[in-house]
Amino acid sequence: MSQQLTTPDRVMLLMSFVPYLKEHGPTRVTDLASIFGVDARVVRKLVRFLGVAGVPGETQTYQHEDLFDIDWDALEQHDIVSLTQTVAVDDTPRFSSAETSALIAGLHALTPMLPAEMRQAAVSAAAKLASVQPAEGGQGAVSITEDGVPERLSEITTAIAAQTRLSFDYRAADGTLTRRTVEPLLLGQAGEAWYLRAYCLERDAERTFLLDRMRDPRALADKATHLPSSEAHETLEVAGAELTARLRLTRLALQRILDFAPRVLAEGPDGWLVAEVELLHAEAAVRLVQAAPGEVIVEAPEAACAAVQAWADRALASYDA
Repeated sequence: MSQQLTTPDRVMLLMSFVPYLKEHGPTRVTDLASIFGVDARVVRKLVRFLGVAGVPGETQTYQHEDLFDIDWDALEQHDIVSLTQTVAVDDTPRFSSAETSALIAGLHALTPMLPAEMRQAAVSAAAKLASVQPAEGGQGAVSITEDGVPERLSEITTAIAAQTRLSFDYRAADGTLTRRTVEPLLLGQAGEAWYLRAYCLERDAERTFLLDRMRDPRALADKATHLPSSEAHETLEVAGAELTARLRLTRLALQRILDFAPRVLAEGPDGWLVAEVELLHAEAAVRLVQAAPGEVIVEAPEAACAAVQAWADRALASYDA
């Protein structure tokens, strides 16, 4: 190492000395100099500094137990570096349970989208993280429940990577089941819902399909010929939708209507959200308010508002004397 040491170089050397000395015990200055490629005078200077370095305690002041300490007699009389007290590095850094869970969940979400040669590494990393003991103690194992979406993601990402067509059964919001053949363009998420933007050969137009409504996707050998349009990254028009409904809803309600792929437009001063969803027909707006009673208000279009009003009137009529 160059003798013109920068501050980062010195810090790195100090942090390297500590674990080496903890593992090998008392070591001659000349040996440390040879091992780390620096002059012996540099080693002595850094070791002397280490003797007054540490981490402030809870009082934010340095007490004796908060400092590194060395055997000064061994250094001064025999040119030997011997640590008699260390701080900070005694504790092995560990992730908290929340951090571990977040990392594992992220790996589970990414794995289906990774190339085949990288998936095993991601699975292995998630397994190792699941066995790590959290910093606060307690149970370290973390498990993630899978619901079949990873299998669908894997087949879709295969088709996207190979630029081939994809076929699947698709159940619309009204329950209608159709077989679709598409050319995948974009895979993404809206809230917690996955969606696929694709060119639908049956509709001869771009459509967005919710993965929760897709069944038995299969990548085909036929090559795709359509490329994503400039609006592919911005448009979330659910397949079969006939109208756009404008809503006011709470954040909790947002989680309950993810199947409609809501697009959040703004947040009002009262904490309620303004959002839009695509509906097959006006009557489908009733399902929105049924999913989160009292927490979803349909504001437009008029046909959707009328459908919700008629549903409410029928419900109230059953209570009339």
